[in-house]
Amino acid sequence: MKKIDIFVCSDTEIRSCASWQDAFDSFPVTGITLPGELDFASLGQLLTHSTASVLRPVPILGGDLYVFSTAIGQALDRIAADDLADIAVAWAQTAPWAGLEVNPVDLAGFLMELKANWHRSATPDKALFLWLDA
Repeated sequence: MKKIDIFVCSDTEIRSCASWQDAFDSFPVTGITLPGELDFASLGQLLTHSTASVLRPVPILGGDLYVFSTAIGQALDRIAADDLADIAVAWAQTAPWAGLEVNPVDLAGFLMELKANWHRSATPDKALFLWLDA
C-alpha cells in the first residue's frame, strides 16, 4: 500500500517546506492510499483524454515529491461534480484498482475533495504536488 498526500500550492511554496508536516499545516491537502505502484496514468487519461505523462519527480531534499501535469489541474478546474462521479466509476475499473473491490463512491469522494482543494487555494501559480508518506 502507498499512502500519498496531494497538496495544492506553488512550486516555490512547496520547496520552502522543511518537512511533510510543514506542507500539511500550510496548504490544502487530499490523501489517498493506492493498493500498489504509484500509478495515476489511468486517472490522467480519464481527466485529460490524453496519454501524456501525468507525474514528474521534483527534486527536494528528504522527500519523494512529484508534480502533476498542468492539464490535471485544468481538468479539475472545469469538470462538473456529476462528471467526476462517472470518472470515479471508470477509474475503479483501471490501474491501480483493477481486480480489487474498490468502491467508486470512495474514489468520487477523493476526486471531489481534490477539486474543492484546488478551488480553495488562492495561489495564482498553483499546482498539484504529490508527496509519498514515509
